[in-house]
Amino acid sequence: MRFFNNLVKAFLSLGRRGQHNIVKILCLSVGLAVGSVLIAKVYIEQRYDTFFNNWDRTYIISEKIFQNGKLGFYPQTSGAVAPGVKRYAPQVEAATRYTNISEECNCETQDKKKIKANIALADSCFFDLVDRPIIQGNPKEVLSRPLYCMINRKLAATLGDNIIGKELVLKDMDDFHIIIGGVYEDIPLNSSMRDLNILLAMPTLRKVSKFDGSNNWVGNDRYIGLIRLAKGCKIEEIYRSVEKMRKENLPLKEMKQAGVDLNYMFTPLNKIHTSDPAVKKMSWILSLLAFILIFSAVMNYLLIVIGNIVGRAKEMAVRKCYGAKKNNIHSIIFSETLVHLILSIALAACLIIACRGMIEKLLDASLITLLFNKGSWILLTVCIGILLIGGLVPGCLYSSIPVATAFRRYNESRRHWKLLLLSIQFVAAGFLVSLLFVINKQYSLMINDNPGYNYENLATASMTEVKPQQCSKTVEELKKLASVENVTSADCLPNNHLSGNNISLPGDDREYMNIADLYSVSDGYLKTMDIKIIQGKSFTEQTDSLREIMVSKSFVDKMRLLAHWDNNAIGRRILISEHSQTPTSTYTICGVYDNIRVGSISMPDDRASVMFYSKKVCPNNILIKFHNLTSDNMKEAQQLIQKLNPDKEIYLTSYKSTMQTIYQPQYNFREAVLIGGIVTLVIALLGLIGYTNDEVVRRQKEIAIRKVNGAEVNDILHLFIKDVLRIAVPSLIVSGIGALIVARKWLEQFSDKAPLSFFLFLGGGLLVLGIILVAVGINCYKVANGNPVEYIKGE
Repeated sequence: MRFFNNLVKAFLSLGRRGQHNIVKILCLSVGLAVGSVLIAKVYIEQRYDTFFNNWDRTYIISEKIFQNGKLGFYPQTSGAVAPGVKRYAPQVEAATRYTNISEECNCETQDKKKIKANIALADSCFFDLVDRPIIQGNPKEVLSRPLYCMINRKLAATLGDNIIGKELVLKDMDDFHIIIGGVYEDIPLNSSMRDLNILLAMPTLRKVSKFDGSNNWVGNDRYIGLIRLAKGCKIEEIYRSVEKMRKENLPLKEMKQAGVDLNYMFTPLNKIHTSDPAVKKMSWILSLLAFILIFSAVMNYLLIVIGNIVGRAKEMAVRKCYGAKKNNIHSIIFSETLVHLILSIALAACLIIACRGMIEKLLDASLITLLFNKGSWILLTVCIGILLIGGLVPGCLYSSIPVATAFRRYNESRRHWKLLLLSIQFVAAGFLVSLLFVINKQYSLMINDNPGYNYENLATASMTEVKPQQCSKTVEELKKLASVENVTSADCLPNNHLSGNNISLPGDDREYMNIADLYSVSDGYLKTMDIKIIQGKSFTEQTDSLREIMVSKSFVDKMRLLAHWDNNAIGRRILISEHSQTPTSTYTICGVYDNIRVGSISMPDDRASVMFYSKKVCPNNILIKFHNLTSDNMKEAQQLIQKLNPDKEIYLTSYKSTMQTIYQPQYNFREAVLIGGIVTLVIALLGLIGYTNDEVVRRQKEIAIRKVNGAEVNDILHLFIKDVLRIAVPSLIVSGIGALIVARKWLEQFSDKAPLSFFLFLGGGLLVLGIILVAVGINCYKVANGNPVEYIKGE
């Protein structure tokens, strides 16, 4: 009952002057809001692919390839491997495989409703492993029937009621018709399968493509294979069966002659994402950021509470005079902390809801997923920790106040405690600001980097829905625009994730390397992209380039080492898997272009690249080079495309925006650190203001005497600034060293790194120091400029 009364009194005393309760609650709430969201983000990242039953017994199959003295790993396999492992290994109780066939595919219903969907081919055993709730249909039957598909609940809600048996037209796949056979529950966001909207029955492959590699043992390794072990079995137990499978089904002799050894490895599905170095570093830094934010908020809370000791000492002493014991003082302080924490949590929840859109965009997860999951216990533990620290530490200090304080002034200011807490906040603020400088520099490097081609005035559009003749007409009309310099096309863009093919030579069974295949480009591609030709010539319409190929400089460099070529590659003939169907289907190198970046800085592809020639327009990517890329010029080209194709939805996008999309995770990370840095700096400044206010009260007579003896305003300001500098400078040096260590670790994930200059960290430290000095100067100016009589008239 007494504790309840203390809670009521604590609530009623929130507005009491001099205790700064509102500031305490605001700082705690902001720190809790940002920190809890970051903790939740880290938790769902660490719980990737654990949304289904028996996830701890589910493994993904990867290829382990030894070629030309190098060991490589590939996360996909040929179609027959996953079912084969189940057939040969009795320890495997289920297996499935699926493969993505279209991203953001334009689809249309019978009633002309248009949607975009990601489509994958999956076998009938898919839901044996990925056991999502089935809302409608029998997935075993649906995924066994050609042309039938299962769709997720979100897509089904978009399409409306009574959708079973209805047709969908895949506009990007030559108006291919499929039939909806069932609906499954959405796959959570923290999953590698999160983007799957439509699962098309595997037998449909024979209808979609002339080539069906779903039962291949070698080649066409595009399938993601999953297996689930029986209870009590270990993954090591299946390797003997897998070796038997290899010997009976793989052409091991021919592969050995080609210099290739192919084996398989099995990795827990939930480890694929969490073992990614980029994810590890991001999770580590976000955890550190969350700790800094919450710790700074708690330290600021303690700083204010300890600063109140001088003002509340007589109150506590009087309570002791009336019989209050130490546990009674602890109860009072603890109840106050509990009230402050409850209000802080409520305000933090309001802040999170108010900033919901920004949070979901930056962290790439819904608010419900972030906060309402099995990891909520972590947030609860954090709150309990704050309650214990914020209640027990001040309680010990307040309960130690002597009874004699009731009859005389309490002079113990606990100044060293305050300086320690303040220095911790300075370290946190300086660390985040310096780290932000590094992250911003790296992001600028990635966005403005030279990848070996020029995309400054380039825009792209996909015209896969358009018939070839109409596509060619659109390209010709675009070339006539005064704002357009040139128009070309390509099957793949360099910043895409590119498929690979193997290189061999006529009369030689050996496979020399795997290359990144850009597939076909049309006339003027290299000129439009400003890709430099260093040997030979480019493709032209005037010559028969259909059996010609262009290769990157790194291709020639590698063939010099592997096949002992000389520097001149022009005229050499090569065989390329997928393109060369027979040993005589060779391609002649007509030109060598300078190296271009394939992929991105965050996900680099260091393979050599090749490209082929197409006389026809490649509808996947229409590339428009403007003289000057402006919104008006883009609008003019967009209107022309829409006018020529009125029944199609074709959108023109600047190439630069696609690069920004690729680096969106780095942008989001930068924004998260920026928000964390601002919040931590504000909390530190509030703590600094509270400290200087306490110091002004404590030293007001000293200030008055100094002014009477002739001290100027600058002398008084210098007095306070010197005190703050003594802790600020060492704190910022420590923060700079910490930021350097973390920045080096974070930059390891990138192929190109921003240089870590001493001046980068010096600038971050000086910025924080400047803000601190301004805050001290403004806060102390009033007392420094005041009338000394006001401070000593009571003596």
